[in-house]
Amino acid sequence: MSRKSRKGSIAAAARLLTFTLQERQDADPVILLWQEWRETFASSQRLCHEAQRLERELAEKIGFPRVEIPLDHPGRPSVVATDARQIDRVLGTAPATRLLRRRLKRDLAAAQARWDAEAAAVGLTNAVEQEAVADRRVDELLRTASRTSARSIPGVIAKLAIATEWSELEPDADGYPWDFIRGVLADLTALAAREA
Repeated sequence: MSRKSRKGSIAAAARLLTFTLQERQDADPVILLWQEWRETFASSQRLCHEAQRLERELAEKIGFPRVEIPLDHPGRPSVVATDARQIDRVLGTAPATRLLRRRLKRDLAAAQARWDAEAAAVGLTNAVEQEAVADRRVDELLRTASRTSARSIPGVIAKLAIATEWSELEPDADGYPWDFIRGVLADLTALAAREA
């Protein structure tokens, strides 16, 4: 199935589920979960894009926190460290490199402190925190939706809509969409048994 037709399927499911929510007072609980998941997922995506934009702007303005480790070997390119352990791994822990390691770690700590201060000032820190909260809620809703039994065909569609939209952005996510597919199979079997 092409990406365009997958998007069309998601849009058609959204129209049907929105109509179902407007028309029925006793909506299937999975449809209600779909509605909350969809809003939370969209918010998570917006926050992610905003955090990425702010990070990109900050990196262009001051660069990422890092230091170059000079090497004694002529012709060999310098090594960049973004964490103190990398400095120790490259230079070792011999007493002869102690002063250089200390200086590089101080420089790295200063670059990190500057990054942290600038990130807070431009709103990046807050954006990353908000994104993490939204992502945790998305994960909670995914787990709940995969485990909640659908009580109707629109409920089954809601479960598949969540799985489809999620897998568009996270095709390698553990368990998804298989948890949903197993749940949908169980839901359809239960619904068919009730009608038989």
